Amino acid sequence: MAANEDYAPSKELVNVVVHSSEKLEGAASLLKMLEDKADNQQITAAELAAVRCIVETCASDLDAVLERA
Repeated sequence: MAANEDYAPSKELVNVVVHSSEKLEGAASLLKMLEDKADNQQITAAELAAVRCIVETCASDLDAVLERA
């Protein structure tokens, strides 16, 4: 990816970054809910797996689009 003032990110890159940002905000919200739940209940592996899946998907999407940039 070029690192100069003439570089403009592709529409695909911008879309993936925006989409991933929205998904990561959702993951952060889920983590907050799990933190609250952990105060008086047990957190399940499935609940943690849901957050992990979101983060891994975002990382994969960003890696893929950045490789093509």
